[in-house]
Amino acid sequence: MSIKIRMRGKTKGGIADIKALIKHPMESGVRVDKKTGKPFPAKFIDTVEVTVNGKKAVDAQWSGAVSANPYMGIRIKAEKGDEININLSDNTGDKGSKKIKLK
Repeated sequence: MSIKIRMRGKTKGGIADIKALIKHPMESGVRVDKKTGKPFPAKFIDTVEVTVNGKKAVDAQWSGAVSANPYMGIRIKAEKGDEININLSDNTGDKGSKKIKLK
C-alpha cells in the first residue's frame, strides 16, 4: 500500500510555505479492539524527508504519537520554480512521495 500525500506550496521573499495532508491511519499499537480484546497492530509513519532541488531540507522521525491523517506545514528557504519533494516511510515498509514545483 502506498501512502497518499496531497501537497502544495508557494514562495515569497525566498521563503516557501509548504503544506501537506497525509492519508495514513497512524496506529500506535496501544489501542485495543473492543470485539476481540486484542491490540490493533502498530502502523505509523516513522521517517519524513523533504528536499529542495534534491538537497535535504527536513529530516524528521515520527512515532505512533502523531494523529491519523496528519497535516504537516513547514517553512523552508526556496525560490519560485524550485522542486520540492516529500518522502515518507512507515514502520511496516510502506512508502509515499510527492513532488511539486513552487509557484
